[in-house]
Amino acid sequence: MYKSLFFAVGFLAMACFGSSEILETGSGLVNKNISQGLLLVNNQLSPPQSIQSLQLYRASNESNPPIINLNKNETLVLEFDELTSLPGQFRLKFEHYNQHWEPSNIPEVWFIDGINELVITGGERNAFSKPGYFHYKYEFPNRELSFITSGNYMVHVYDYVSNTKLFSLPFFVTEQQGKLISSVETVFNSGSNSPAVDQLFSVYEYPKNIKFPQFDLGFEFVQNRFWGSSRSTETFDITTPGKIRFYTPRKSSFAASFDFIPLDLTELNINLTKIEDWQPEYTPPRIILKPDLLNFSAKPTQRNAFNFGQPEKERDSRYTEVTFRLNAKPNNIRNSEVFVAGDFNSWLLSRGSRLAYDPKTEEWITSLLLKEGVYRYKYFLKPELGNKSEIVPVNDSISSVKQQYTVFVYYTDPVKNYQRLLISGSF
Repeated sequence: MYKSLFFAVGFLAMACFGSSEILETGSGLVNKNISQGLLLVNNQLSPPQSIQSLQLYRASNESNPPIINLNKNETLVLEFDELTSLPGQFRLKFEHYNQHWEPSNIPEVWFIDGINELVITGGERNAFSKPGYFHYKYEFPNRELSFITSGNYMVHVYDYVSNTKLFSLPFFVTEQQGKLISSVETVFNSGSNSPAVDQLFSVYEYPKNIKFPQFDLGFEFVQNRFWGSSRSTETFDITTPGKIRFYTPRKSSFAASFDFIPLDLTELNINLTKIEDWQPEYTPPRIILKPDLLNFSAKPTQRNAFNFGQPEKERDSRYTEVTFRLNAKPNNIRNSEVFVAGDFNSWLLSRGSRLAYDPKTEEWITSLLLKEGVYRYKYFLKPELGNKSEIVPVNDSISSVKQQYTVFVYYTDPVKNYQRLLISGSF
């Protein structure tokens, strides 16, 4: 069933796997935060198990990225469930960061108008199903608080009573100054046994008040909205007056084969597509998914361009224990740990998302608590190599798959010495 597979050696230096028996893996998302999660940026706290179905998006459509325009009356929506039998109260606090998600250390009055504290109360209780939960929805900025400068931001969420920080989420406020044009060049067979990679190019027509673009501008590329796996570039060209052309070097390009496995849990019953067994007699009810066969037979998808999924919002929406199954023998994933991550768990790779091998079924298995809804997910390998290990996404495609990219252009304010976000764009 399984073909002889290979690693993307040219794109990710993984000399530890010399055998051709291992699963093929495309790279493209390796950085110092990858062992925590694809979405986690520096100084971000991941949510506890009691917080589920987390979302942060620009108002009007939950598929929107958490990016708003400065002074345009645009708002962000924060939604989450707390698995508890009692309603809670939460406090929101905001912080400004530079492009690498290090605190700007500027006074709050420079980036916020109002008191840097918002309170969430009045969660909506679910109906009948167990486990019980309260759903919370809050929109900001609002009459109590507004943002008066652009840049990278983080919203930190605290328990109101204990003042314990529960989780934090990044978002962006952009000025949309100037003109930005971006493109992708997919390069095939860029090296021995290497998959296709996407090299990104952008041309920015900057405002006239910027005198030294080569020193004052910073650039960041992001694949598929995985903010924690963004890539900076210092490769640029300023030969054209008023414009700067910047791009990713070939060796730092993104994997063009990064794909997703779709998961539709809008109807909890046995179906021919994904669910093999539905067991409503348990509390919570259980779902056994059909095994995933990573043998290049899958139809990779990029649909649903979100990072937190689209959980159902009705009061009778249920949580269910979902069992994931990966059909791959141990010698195919030699000396590695296997994880599953997706929109349903904020793309975190943790102890709870690690799969265990069942010799009886010859499958890798784990179970996670998910709410009814629509999601995407992937499997990941973590090679065990002494003290050095990297998380590698397992792609079920050897061809190019359409990716979504976001580019950010930052400007270091010469007077106040913090970074503004001049413009962003998706392509």
